[in-house]
Amino acid sequence: MALMFLVGFPTTLLVDAAEIPEHPLIRPFPGSVLAQNMSKHQRFGAAEFPVIDAETGKRRTTKIKGECWSLLYEVRKPDGSRVQDISKIEFMENFRAAAEEKGGQVVFESDSTLVFTLPREGVGTTWCEYTGPANLGQQYLTIVDEASFKKSLTFGPAQMKAALDADGRVMLYDILFDYDQASLQKDSLKQLEHVLTLLQDNPDLNVEIQGHTDDQGGDAYNLELSQRRADAVRSFLLLFGIPEPRLTAKGYGETMPVAPNDTDENRARNRRVELVKR
Repeated sequence: MALMFLVGFPTTLLVDAAEIPEHPLIRPFPGSVLAQNMSKHQRFGAAEFPVIDAETGKRRTTKIKGECWSLLYEVRKPDGSRVQDISKIEFMENFRAAAEEKGGQVVFESDSTLVFTLPREGVGTTWCEYTGPANLGQQYLTIVDEASFKKSLTFGPAQMKAALDADGRVMLYDILFDYDQASLQKDSLKQLEHVLTLLQDNPDLNVEIQGHTDDQGGDAYNLELSQRRADAVRSFLLLFGIPEPRLTAKGYGETMPVAPNDTDENRARNRRVELVKR
């Protein structure tokens, strides 16, 4: 497939502060170069996207709030000249195929526009609109990372200890993983450091690290993914000298939901790491 979405640490961490950061998940057509002077990024903003109303079958617009990108890409040859023989259809079909491969959904399309959504585990939904002039090798991408779930405040060691003493378990929503992967995101470090401090300050405390998912995807796949994520947290803590016998890791997949899997927000509540006192 010509077009691909990246899953890994956000590329925004790798660019100079003066540059417009590219989106960490949605990538352009191969050979594309970002036109920095024609692109924008907002930590929080809004954009309107055309959609087809499910009830009326007519076009309407919906406003999506969150982190926003307005990106212009140009496909360039090695000599720097613009590639001008790529049709809108080729661009659109590549974006459609890549979106569907990642569990996305096309919500609007016309001769010149394609709008699709992508699930972003733990943080809601990403919206993307592609438009582009004919035969100029250009892609205009409007992207919004919608946050449908407000995470609780990061639990510090004292709060985690109190919850474990009172309830025997604590749910952690600030341990984040790349989409559909078991690789820890850098934004997880603060919460992981708190867990490490908790274990260092309480040498008699033994815990089971539990991984939980929502119900999107197959049962067996979710079980395996949750196990790999629990293992990843355990491996991180072992790196800092926590004795192996104090930590067990177990994935429960979608078998222990804390909310119905009926909305993005509720599914985000079900995707979590728990510490359970042993």
